[in-house]
Amino acid sequence: MTHPVSSPKRPRPQATTQHGVTLVELLVALVISGLFLPLIWSGIHGAIRFFEATLWQVQLERDLNRVSTLLDAEAEDACAFGTTAPPPACAAAAPVCAAAANQLRMRVTLLDANSVPTGTDAVIRYTRNTATNELRRSGPQILANGQLSPVNTASNDQLVMRGVTGFAVTPNNDCDTATVVITATPVAPNTYTAAQGFGNPVTRTIGLRTGSRSYVD
Repeated sequence: MTHPVSSPKRPRPQATTQHGVTLVELLVALVISGLFLPLIWSGIHGAIRFFEATLWQVQLERDLNRVSTLLDAEAEDACAFGTTAPPPACAAAAPVCAAAANQLRMRVTLLDANSVPTGTDAVIRYTRNTATNELRRSGPQILANGQLSPVNTASNDQLVMRGVTGFAVTPNNDCDTATVVITATPVAPNTYTAAQGFGNPVTRTIGLRTGSRSYVD
């Protein structure tokens, strides 16, 4: 009598326990995220404002450099400086300058296309609009080649720079030199980075000297 041979039993695979995120774990994760997110956002926001303030400060320095270059170039065409009153004619033997004030006036001799004097003088005026803190220019139009309009085409109240909080001009007694002090602040400062010096006023002192007549010191 034969006995049936029983096949060996195969081991049953062990059941793996897999489960999703429980509500408790989710709540714990949300609480932890809620604690760190404000810190992360504060750091990102601070970096953005610091970068923004840096850009405005750099732009302010560029604007001051541009104004300084413009004033130097116009002074080269000037024969005399003044403040509240137009300077005397370029042919005046003993010009008398006005006292220090918040305006700069330059008497210039207009030149033709060949840089020959036309025999006509004009006055360029720089003044600060105290209501808007803007530096503005009035006088002969500046042509594309950088020269003044020989026919004295007027170009008045042109915006030169924003954020100008101070503009003081002191000419010397002979009207051939002048000291200009410009104080300006960034157009869009933020106080977040005040500790780093951003957003603070910047003062620039510019020494001007006429270029179209002999200097008298």
